[in-house]
Amino acid sequence: MANIEQENQKILNKIARVRTEASARLQELAERIKDVKDPETRRELREKAHNVRVSAAARINELRKELGEKIPGREEIAAKANELKGSAREKYGELRSKAGEKFPDIDYYSARAGEFKNAAAEKLSGAYSRLREDAPKIKSIRSKEDLARLRRDLPDKEKLLAGARAVKNGAGDLFDRFFEELRSIRERDPAAESDLEVMLFYPGLHAVLAYRVAHLLYNKGLHLAAAAISRAARDSTGIEIHPAAQIGKNLFIDHGSAVVIGETAVIGDNCTIYQGVTLGGTGKHVGKRHPTIGNNVMIGAGAKVLGPVTVGDNAKIAAGAVVLKDIPANCTAVGIPAKVVRENGEVTEQTLDQCNIPDPVAQELAALRERISALEKKSND
Repeated sequence: MANIEQENQKILNKIARVRTEASARLQELAERIKDVKDPETRRELREKAHNVRVSAAARINELRKELGEKIPGREEIAAKANELKGSAREKYGELRSKAGEKFPDIDYYSARAGEFKNAAAEKLSGAYSRLREDAPKIKSIRSKEDLARLRRDLPDKEKLLAGARAVKNGAGDLFDRFFEELRSIRERDPAAESDLEVMLFYPGLHAVLAYRVAHLLYNKGLHLAAAAISRAARDSTGIEIHPAAQIGKNLFIDHGSAVVIGETAVIGDNCTIYQGVTLGGTGKHVGKRHPTIGNNVMIGAGAKVLGPVTVGDNAKIAAGAVVLKDIPANCTAVGIPAKVVRENGEVTEQTLDQCNIPDPVAQELAALRERISALEKKSND
């Protein structure tokens, strides 16, 4: 058989070589036909190409006939198969005799199946017995106090199941809110070119989404799981949001690095926070010790809002400001510590301009200059 296979391979190689040589010769003739303009010469070249095809086909047919004669017949293949089957059976018997009693057979597998069946029956019997023991406790419930006492005896895994159900039930709301926040980012960030870009590469969106899940778990009493999600989000995005914080819809954290939002912080709807912002405590309070931010508030890069202060709706905190006192609505806070410049009228369009904001120090200096000029003029008169 091995000799036959070698001879067949040689014939196949010859066929491939004939095809390659014929193809090269035909390619050469085709190039020459393109360059020749004489009709008689072109006709001769076409005849040569035809002869090359005919001779190559004839040679290939001869080799194929020779190959067909070398292919082993059905009887020879069947005999070889029986030979291999017999040798395999002999090898199996030899291994079986060497293994002796250790070689597994049908009785071994039957015994193992019986063991598994008995173990399963014992587990079912134990579960049924525990159920019969718990039945009197359930029947003894006569008041809310009895029910509360029974609930206290439940294992901690019930909390895990409750948290899982909360996440499952809130998944639809989270999904809808996710796309709503994605659209709000597209509206407020001129650099965002597509929804896919925002979804994949905006750490602020990732941090807020992780907060939503952690907040659900925190409200169900799963503080450790919520903290784990919050820590993972901080490590991957650079944004730390405590799971207990209360955040409204469409929060946009632009760039996001080094943003910190404390445990008792409250943030309204449609707010924008830039990198380096801290909504923290001063270390002097217990309970409510972090800021409350209204709706449509913009907090510039590097700003710090510390303590249980309140920032009103439509307010703007300038970049680098440190806010230690309440900021009324529709106002701008500037400086360290932040000073307020009031603005008249309601904000009709959200603005993200952090540069063109009033400077209260410059305004005071200008007022002093005018006063000095007026006094000098009066003294000269």
